[in-house]
Amino acid sequence: MTSTTSVIDKQVYNELQDIMAEGFTELVEVFRADTVSALSRLEHCVAQADAIQVGCICHKLKSSSKLIGAFKMAEWASLLETYKDDHNQARAQGHLQALLAEYAQVKAWLDADQPSMV
Repeated sequence: MTSTTSVIDKQVYNELQDIMAEGFTELVEVFRADTVSALSRLEHCVAQADAIQVGCICHKLKSSSKLIGAFKMAEWASLLETYKDDHNQARAQGHLQALLAEYAQVKAWLDADQPSMV
């Protein structure tokens, strides 16, 4: 994992921006939409104790978060992903709340970086 104190690792973000060029804005829009949908599904699945779905959703969320440089968000998704194995409801709730809070910070960072997408 890249060490960073920022919500988004700017080096990873900038490299992705360079690679994606004109497709970058669309990629960020897709990340936002997919993440909002995934978090909504996670809230439902954790509430329903559907550990298998939580694991699947978190695995995808972890990958997409790493792609844009949101490593702390990916870490929370990884921690929540363990729910599929340990079925610890209280821990899953805590990790979910931390993941939601981290996404709020990621969203705010993205809003500041790309205000036209707000």
